[in-house]
Amino acid sequence: MKKLSLVLILAFTMSFVYAQKGKINSAYSSARSGKLNKALELLEKGIQHRKCIEWPKSYFVKGVVYQSIFETPIPAFKKLSEQPLETAYEAYKKCIELDKKERYSKKMIPYYKNLKIDFSNQGAKLFNESKLEKALKSFKNVLEINDSKIFKKEKVIDTAIMYYTALTSYKLAKYKEAITLYEKVLNYGYEPAKCYAALADSYTKVGNKEKGIKYLHEGYEKFPNNLYMLGQLINYYLLGGEPEKAEKYLDAAIEKEPTNISFYRAKGTLYEKLKRIDDAVSMYDKALEIDPKDFISLYNKGLVKYNKVIEHHKEVNNIADNDEYAKQIKVVLKEYEGLIEDFERAHKVNPKEIAPVIALKEIYTKLRSQNEEFMAKFKYYSNLKKEMESK
Repeated sequence: MKKLSLVLILAFTMSFVYAQKGKINSAYSSARSGKLNKALELLEKGIQHRKCIEWPKSYFVKGVVYQSIFETPIPAFKKLSEQPLETAYEAYKKCIELDKKERYSKKMIPYYKNLKIDFSNQGAKLFNESKLEKALKSFKNVLEINDSKIFKKEKVIDTAIMYYTALTSYKLAKYKEAITLYEKVLNYGYEPAKCYAALADSYTKVGNKEKGIKYLHEGYEKFPNNLYMLGQLINYYLLGGEPEKAEKYLDAAIEKEPTNISFYRAKGTLYEKLKRIDDAVSMYDKALEIDPKDFISLYNKGLVKYNKVIEHHKEVNNIADNDEYAKQIKVVLKEYEGLIEDFERAHKVNPKEIAPVIALKEIYTKLRSQNEEFMAKFKYYSNLKKEMESK
């Protein structure tokens, strides 16, 4: 009787195990036929059994089901999981871990190839939405999949994804990670100019300025016609402690793109830093010849001249002789009048920007006693400044 009971128990147990495994198999069939709600229901019921938990196929099927949920165009099925792609990938990795005899390696190849595409697309979407941490995870998953033993017979080097992983790391200020990836990408020859520029900045950000400038110069030597590389070199010197070294690179940029006003503006900024005021004004004038409504050039031109007049005004204020002071202060006031046109043009181009309004209010403060028109302008810009500041 005991033997019979044992046989019955074993028979029941075996049939129960087969029933659970049958649900896993049915889940796979349902997923393949597009019945994803049914597939998920069968999977969740079957995978809970101890034997199914240790069965590689359970996780292969789980991966297929969740990957199908991610790829489906049907909104109702997409709602079945919040992170279907990540769940699918974890399931596939579990299958590989349990699959000691590698029975599922070949079966997984097409799914893994699609998984790379899925993660790449998801990463690109997240990157464009500025969800950089999540984008980085997706890109890293692609690189990890490429290194999987599933592809041991067909090693894949995805330089584009490697580059965007580096770029995303860089944007997240993870400079050490970015350096490692950018150097690999550079070795493969993908987007070399951008890699040189990013490596230069990344090394500088982690405190290795010597290596940073080395990459900048190497990049420029190899890609002298690449404006992106040239622009990075200009910025490095213009914003650093040796602005005078930016001049020859700005000249090279202007030679390549003589109608690009940003280079003339940058050269104007350079000359301001070098106290070459007349040269700065000349550069802003050249920018305005190309675009007479360029607000930055109009305002910067006015500002650099304004600062020069202020310095002259300070000198005149130190004149002890009353007659000489009276003579020179008239010159200063005429110089203030000469500033009006640039700032008023800047205000007309961009009436929502308060900076020209502040400058005009200060100029007319100094000129208001000269005539009624200047007094009226002083009142106008004073009120406008208050109005803009209150918003």
